[in-house]
Order: sequence, then structure tokens, then C-alpha cells
Amino acid sequence: MDNQNIQNAGDSAKQISQVGQAESIDFGSGSITIEKDAISSAIISGNGNRVVIYQYHVDRQIEEDRSPRAGEIGPNPYKGLLAFQETDGDRFFGRSKQIEQLWHKFRSLHEEDSAIRLLPIYGPSGSGKSSLARAGLIPELARRPLPGYAQARVAVLVPGTHPLEALASVLARVATDDPTPVAKTREFAGELERANQEEEYDGLRRIADVLPDIAVSPLIVLVDQLEEVYSLCENLAERDAFIGNLLTGARERSRHVSVIVTLRSDFLGETQKHPVLNRLFAQQGFLVPTMDEEELRQAIGQPAELAGHPLDKATIELLIKDTEGREGALPLLQFALTRIWEGLAEGKEPAATLKAIGGVGGALAGEAQRIYSSLNDKDKDIARRVFIGLVEIGEGTRDTRRRAIAESLTAAQDNATSVRKVIGRFAVPGARLLTLSSVEEKEVVEVTHEALLDHWQQIREWLDGQRDHIRQQRRINALAEEWKKQGKKRGYLLQGRQLDDACTFQKRYVKTLSLNECAEEFVRKSLRQRWFSRAAIASFLILPVLVVNGFLREMAVRQDYTTLDSENISGKPEAVTALIKGCSHLQSSPSWLNPAREQIFGACRTLEHRNLENTNLSHAN
Repeated sequence: MDNQNIQNAGDSAKQISQVGQAESIDFGSGSITIEKDAISSAIISGNGNRVVIYQYHVDRQIEEDRSPRAGEIGPNPYKGLLAFQETDGDRFFGRSKQIEQLWHKFRSLHEEDSAIRLLPIYGPSGSGKSSLARAGLIPELARRPLPGYAQARVAVLVPGTHPLEALASVLARVATDDPTPVAKTREFAGELERANQEEEYDGLRRIADVLPDIAVSPLIVLVDQLEEVYSLCENLAERDAFIGNLLTGARERSRHVSVIVTLRSDFLGETQKHPVLNRLFAQQGFLVPTMDEEELRQAIGQPAELAGHPLDKATIELLIKDTEGREGALPLLQFALTRIWEGLAEGKEPAATLKAIGGVGGALAGEAQRIYSSLNDKDKDIARRVFIGLVEIGEGTRDTRRRAIAESLTAAQDNATSVRKVIGRFAVPGARLLTLSSVEEKEVVEVTHEALLDHWQQIREWLDGQRDHIRQQRRINALAEEWKKQGKKRGYLLQGRQLDDACTFQKRYVKTLSLNECAEEFVRKSLRQRWFSRAAIASFLILPVLVVNGFLREMAVRQDYTTLDSENISGKPEAVTALIKGCSHLQSSPSWLNPAREQIFGACRTLEHRNLENTNLSHAN
């Protein structure tokens, strides 16, 4: 795609026109207004400024109806396991100090001519880095925009297995305001994967340069969970192109593109594969600190107070004590607070609810086990296969969650409806252990937070001792997907040892680690091709034997016929015996010996009225 075509794509961008009910939020020194638009994005406005947010994928259940239900005291102000989103500024408390620090850090990157405008935010799993970036820094840019920019566009994505596709998709949304811009996504992906003459990946820069009003409304690319580039993306060339586009766009002197990334700190070592990125983490990265006591007090108490039902001081202090010093505690805290709020609606005291759920540490695992225990045996098998399919086995790092297309989680022996029902049990709004989303009109499933992997003993038991087998299952499924992607061509089928191993795996792990339907068909077609190949080889090897055997048979028949003719014994019993011997030779002879066969039977007809006494007919059988 040339620059003119990119320009045309940019010119086609429209102003957002369908906006839902606005929500005004006061942040002390200023207020912002949040509006959700028709393509599952959002507009955040404040003090005459505006930030337009575009999402790569749409979470189907994240934006649940927050209006009170029967028996409730009001919408639940807590997030449970879900990360705070850009539209959650009204219930994001306890991080004002870090928001201030990030805003100044981001501003300084824009003011330095030589700086690469990439802001890394990193911390352990459960430290709140995604929430800080999305519900903290982004809304702050609407209240206090970067100097000289009253508007900004934020493209939010998670890399997944194909980061270039994710980036191309969200850029296509920015350019077209179309929720499913398939053609434009394909077009932009081609630009992003191609290096220029200087071997730089500059597709992001060139696409951004021609967006309407880019000089006054810059593009901010927010890459959440950057670790997926290393844990999920297996195509090294695509990984390099993705990182290259971010770096090239962020260093461009026009300042049209800025980048914010969040990364799990145990993946910092992986960034050494990209030295410039690694250096940026070291020089300008922001480590998300653990919340202190006062920050926890704000995060616990202020949402309930704002909702009109403040928690008592004793409960708040108990929650602080149960949270401080606990690794990855924030999602566990939010989950416990969700349960406490539900208890309030039922007239239960917060302390009683907290005790019943096992405190901050026990609430999450207890809920997961409760749902699992309520399933019948068949559905328990499905649940095991689903959760194993949603975990990315760590290679020298901790296990991570893994997004998967719902269809791929259906084993060959499972009913798709039953699988959806089991997933639904873990995805109900009250628990939300699994999250459903839509990517390119495909239903996608993921574990809502990695805290579940760390705290639910059942899932640890499923994974322990089966890690190598899970990796093998993934390899077979991945090869099957590639075969499907390539039009199911025979050249992509399994052969040799790979096929032997796949067949062994298929038989051995039929219940625990079943292959999906596509992989089952893949193995079946591979076996079929092996059978045909072996049959063809056998035919090729046996053909010379058949030819030689047929030739020898023909020679024997001709010799018998010559004997009959030369000895003039056609009227004797010996003649019939010889002829019948010849016929027995011809019974299995090839079709091309028909002329010889007809000669013999012709001779037989001359004996039609002869005396056949004493003739040996034993060869007739």
C-alpha cells in the first residue's frame, strides 16, 4: 500500500456520532466526562480536552449493566478480578501519586527532542499495572493533556499470538471508525510487516502520519500485557516487526506517535532480545510499587462511600491487614470486596462475609472450587480441558493466562453446546473467573486474572506432571491450524515420527488432553495419506514381480500348446489333462494374456466328442 492509499484510509475516518449516556466524574482539580460510543470505544472529555479510545477486542461481559437489581443496594463499585478500564475512573482510587508521576514522565518524553516516546510500566502479576495505565494515566490525559494537544487518540491492544494483526486491527478502527474493518486490517497488516530500504519497520509511523488532524490530535498506542509478545507469539519475524514498528513510531521527530506498554516484571529478561526496548525499560521504565496502608484504605473505602454505603472502619482495617505483604494481592482484594458488597445486599455484615469466604486469600480459590464441585462428572472433564487450554506453560517463567478461540477448546468427543455451558458457569457476572470477548467476530475465552492460576489448587494439580504433554498437544493443534490455514494441503500433513507421536498422544490422553476437532481431522487425514503412500510404494515394488510371473505363466501355456500340436494327441485323455493344466495357469493371469487363453479353450472345443475315459481332471480345481 503506497502513501496515497494510506492517505485515502485516513481521509475516510469519521467523527464518532453515536454516543451513549455521558457520565461525569470529578477528580478534585477538574472533572472528566466519559461517553461510550457505538463501536465499543469511549470518549473521555475534560476541561475542553478530549481523548478518544479505540479497543482491539470487545469484552462482552466487562461492561455489565451496573444498574441495581432486585434486592441490591446499588451497582457494585468493585471490579472483582477484572482490570480497571479507561471508563472506570469513577471507581479507581489509591493511585493518585503514581498517576501524577506517570503523567510527568510521559510529558517529559514529549518535550525532549532526542527521546524515544515509549513509556514502560512494569510490575509483578497482580500489582495493578494495567489498571494504573488504563484507568489512571489515560483519563488523566483528558483532564491534563500534553502541552499543545487538546485531543488525543488512544489505540488499546493486547498482543496475543499475532501482535501485528492486533495492531493493524486497532489502527484500522482509528482510521475508519468501523468496528470490524476486515479489508483495512489486512491492508495495514501488510504495511506493518514490511521493512523499508533502511530495514526499519515504519508502517505504524506512515499510517499515523496521514490520520486526520494528526498534528493536533496525536496517536497514543497502549500495549497492555506486552509479555504476550514473548509468551504467545511464536513467529519471531512477527515479534521483531511488532517491536520495530513501536520503536520507529516512537522515535519519529514529528511526535505523531507515542507508546505506553505494560509488562509483567518476570518477563524483563525477555526484552534483552530487543536491546533498544531493554534499554528503555532500564532508563525510563516505571516500576509499579506496592500500595501502602493509606493507598489501600482509599482503594477499599472510597468506592463504597461514593456508592452511598460506606464500609465500617473495622472491616477496612481487617482488609488492609489481610492484604498487606501478600503477593499479587490487589485482584484478590477486589474479588473479596465484590463478595462483601453482595453480602451487604443480603443484609450480611462485612466481617461475617469475609470470614465465610476465607478472607482475602481464600475467596477466589473457594469460588472456583465451588463452581467446579457443582458440575457433573462429564462437565468436570470439560472444565479440566478448558482451563488447561487457557494456560500458557512457562518456559523458565511462571505460567500465564492464554486467550483461545472458544471453538478450539471443544475436544472431538465434546458437544460444543456443553462446552459453552461450562464456560458460562465460570463467566457469570457474579464470579467472572473467565472472560468472554469478541475478536474479528470470533468468540474468545481467557482466564480473567492470573491470580486464579496461582491460588486455585485444582488447576495446579491438573498442570503438574503434564507440562510436556500439554506442550505436545499445543504443537499438534498448532500444526493442525497451519494445515487448515493453508487450505488443508497434503504437504502440511504429519509424516514419520511426528505422526507416530501424534497417534500415541491421541490414544493415551483421550480424556485429559484431547485434541480439538481440527487436530483430530488433521491426524486422521495424515494416517490416510500414510496408508495411500504405503500402498503406492507396495504397488510399485510388486509390479515387476507380477510382470515376471505373468511372463513365466505365458511361457508355460505356450509350451503346453506346442506339445499338443506337435504330438497330435488332441484326441487322447493326456491332451485334456494338459489343457486343463494350462487353464489352471491362466486362471490368475493378467488380462493381456487373453489371446493365449482363447487358444487353449479353442483346443478344448476340438475334444468335445472325444472319449475322456481315464483323463486326470484333478487340476480342474
